[in-house]
Amino acid sequence: MIDAAVGLATRGHATVVLGRPDAAWLGAARRAGVRVCGDIHGTWAQRVLRVGRVMRAERADIVIAKAKKAARMAAFGRVTGARARVVLFLGATHEMTASRWLDRFTWRHVDAGMVVAHGAARWYGDEGFGPASKMHVLWKGVDLAGFDAACGDRAATRRALGLAPDALAVGTVGRLAWQKGLDTFFDAVRRVRAQVPPARFFVVGGGRDAPSVAAAAAAPELGGSVTLLGQRDDAPALLAAMDVVVQSSRREAMAQTTLEGMAAGRAVVSTATCGADEAIEDGVSGLLVPVGDAEALAERIILLAADPARRAVLGRAARRRIETEFTRGRMLERCEAIFGAIAGPIHAGAPVI
Repeated sequence: MIDAAVGLATRGHATVVLGRPDAAWLGAARRAGVRVCGDIHGTWAQRVLRVGRVMRAERADIVIAKAKKAARMAAFGRVTGARARVVLFLGATHEMTASRWLDRFTWRHVDAGMVVAHGAARWYGDEGFGPASKMHVLWKGVDLAGFDAACGDRAATRRALGLAPDALAVGTVGRLAWQKGLDTFFDAVRRVRAQVPPARFFVVGGGRDAPSVAAAAAAPELGGSVTLLGQRDDAPALLAAMDVVVQSSRREAMAQTTLEGMAAGRAVVSTATCGADEAIEDGVSGLLVPVGDAEALAERIILLAADPARRAVLGRAARRRIETEFTRGRMLERCEAIFGAIAGPIHAGAPVI
């Protein structure tokens, strides 16, 4: 959402991000140059009133509400006189359940939904959140410039990680949380080490499960082959330094790590979560394995470890796939098209919250 706000602003649209004053992502938006309003605080009723007040003051055409609570606040804002169309942005499947009356109520009172993968749109349609025309798909985008620079520094980054030029490096990036399937990743590491003993494995990210992840990474059977790099600001450089990038999630929708690994020109092995097959053409621009299947994940890594030429072919195809469909520019074009479909043509200067 921050990327979209920055990009839309560069295209002449007025954008502002609303949130709680102490929200970390609001600070990130401010640092990215987005105009922010950190006045959404207090009781539920107070937050509803404040959201409505900002919607009216900004004269917004579109309000993108991240998750259900924000969507309900924005819907109340419309009731109190704001003209904006309200779009509920759903980052993954299962965020709404048809058996919950409040979820059904929320869906009825927003103008549209937006998801990041066609698979997610189909899931919500199957669950009763229709009609299909109300749900729009916005594929994510990647800023390629940072990855181009990172690939040029690959050798230096590998040296900093203590990697020899011919060492096999396997990496994963993401929040340290249950849904990311790191237990599957570590199980695959154990299997890979049996056939590729020199392989090194890197985990980039922080999160609530950091202590348990650290304990799992230190298990004797992994032989100290796993390095936890923590939360980093140089993910493009770290991804470019890898030979294989792994996405082991249990539940995901168009994982950003997958797109970024592809942008870095790496061979990517991903679990077949929602949208993974939209980013990766299996066997062409990456490899897909069943969710939770550590044996299949290990097999693909071992296959790629023994075949540098295959890694290079997959990496080049992955990069072309990103250049064709998943750049930030393409994402912004799709974003404007979706907004136009919801609220009519969005002209330069039109406020988007």
